[in-house]
Amino acid sequence: MYYFDATEFATRLSNLRKAQGMTQETMAEALNISLEHLSKMERGKRKLSIDLVVAMACYFHVSTDDLLMGKNHDMVDSRTKLLNVITQLTEIVKNM
Repeated sequence: MYYFDATEFATRLSNLRKAQGMTQETMAEALNISLEHLSKMERGKRKLSIDLVVAMACYFHVSTDDLLMGKNHDMVDSRTKLLNVITQLTEIVKNM
């Protein structure tokens, strides 16, 4: 069973923002929220609405699962399986 950890979410959110080279001001404006709201979220001090979680996931092109829980097992597993199939097919074609 998984549990939401507000501190870990706050770290993920801050890291995503910084990876994009964005300031808190820029991100708050893009999400149509106040700077104070974003600042509190990045410190784990503010509750989240589903609408805002979806908006952030879309904005950063990540799944809500990855954003909230830091896990994306299905996608990783699917990618791994796909890469294995591609590798196997490549070997088959080489041996033809």
